[in-house]
Amino acid sequence: MCNCLNISLSELFTFKDTTVSQSFIYNPFNSNQLYLYYYTDKKLITSIIDIYTENNIHKCKFFNGIKNLHHYKKCSYYYEGFLESNKTTAYFTLNNASLRNDMLEKVEIVINVSWSNEVNIYKGLILGLTPNSLPIVKKVILSTSEIPSIAKYNKDLIFSKEDVKKIFLDDALILENKNYNEFFFDF
Repeated sequence: MCNCLNISLSELFTFKDTTVSQSFIYNPFNSNQLYLYYYTDKKLITSIIDIYTENNIHKCKFFNGIKNLHHYKKCSYYYEGFLESNKTTAYFTLNNASLRNDMLEKVEIVINVSWSNEVNIYKGLILGLTPNSLPIVKKVILSTSEIPSIAKYNKDLIFSKEDVKKIFLDDALILENKNYNEFFFDF
């Protein structure tokens, strides 16, 4: 029929864009600015994620390796991407926006989301590549506000011998879905 009319299939039928499900278009953190912490080479890395909505999609800017919380846009690495989430997990899919166009570097941040609105500190993983293109996974803490004494969460930021045993037994890295209620900590 399209050949006879000399038109494309898309001109004959109206297609609905279903690339992003409506169930994934919400921000489970109730904040448009998030603080992310992880260790690299035994050094604590502090980062900020800004979330904004554009065309009904949650987009984000990831300022990784910041030195000063007040001037965080001056960071070691800058990424742009989007946030998708359901009731249990949030996914940040990011591209390094500070690299030349002919280079590709992606980062994925996966966060366990609590069903409680009282939680403001979350556990998760950051997945990416080292500068020499080796895959890497690190534990992260994500918070809706700055955590001045992040060192008390070190056990949640570093892989313990027990974690390595679990990885060996399960053939997988499985994060316990335990997030923190604000009242457990004094900031």
